[in-house]
Amino acid sequence: MTIIQMRYFDAVCRWQNITKAAEHLHVSQPTVSVAMQALESETGLNLFHREGRKLLITHDGSRLLGKIRHILDQLDQLDDDIQDMAHNRNHIRMAMPLQLGTQFLPLILGDFRWLHPEIRIDVIESGGISALQMVEDEKLDIALTNYESGFSTKLNYQKLFTCECCFVTYPGHPLAGRKTVSLEDFAEEPLVMLDSSFFVYRMVHEMFLKAGREGKILHYSPYLHTIKNLVKNGIVSTFLTRQAVLPEDHLAVIPLAEPFFINSGIVTKKGRQIYEDEKILMAYLQDITKYLK
Repeated sequence: MTIIQMRYFDAVCRWQNITKAAEHLHVSQPTVSVAMQALESETGLNLFHREGRKLLITHDGSRLLGKIRHILDQLDQLDDDIQDMAHNRNHIRMAMPLQLGTQFLPLILGDFRWLHPEIRIDVIESGGISALQMVEDEKLDIALTNYESGFSTKLNYQKLFTCECCFVTYPGHPLAGRKTVSLEDFAEEPLVMLDSSFFVYRMVHEMFLKAGREGKILHYSPYLHTIKNLVKNGIVSTFLTRQAVLPEDHLAVIPLAEPFFINSGIVTKKGRQIYEDEKILMAYLQDITKYLK
């Protein structure tokens, strides 16, 4: 039994007349007649008996109609739910690494929310690696994140800018006044690092490994404020993207003599529909990054 047969049967029962049912369904009368004959043949049930021009439903037909109308109601509800999701969604689940959040989170929760109060955004602060994994697993819709384009073939990457990774220390540190620093300068420095959910962790470890050295990392943390507090107290230095350090942090941000950069941009799952609310957010991010680079 097909859904079309169910809808034709329901219409015939409502109108008690094949011609009127066909007019309501916007199909020809023979189409409905053939569908009812096929339905009786397939089910083995006598569904109607005639009284003049009327088609009256039999006891078996009435029992079948009750089950069919329940299915049709469920299908109609499904159509309504799909329409709601497609046209009135306005809810974005978004990942944003802590280092980018220092600049972008106030804009998204402030300026963007003021411009588009109809769109709800739930922001998950995480490391870049964790952000990409959550988008790939479809636990989140979109990420504004640092990334490596080879991280996963299941993701789309839209580069907006690059983040320079810098040596960050407290103002009184002997290296604080330098224009650049090399690995030899900070090889023996005690360090604190963002943990393995961040791309900067991976890149700094690769830098030491390539040089055949082992960094003196005293502590790993997933919290940017913990990293900054330890540096401010003159205990350690660290590596952060330039965007992660604000003027009010009062920290020394020193470029590396051999700089490395991390791609930053919008990441979505391949093959997944991009909804209208997400397109609005993506256009906003593209626009504001012109002024934040």
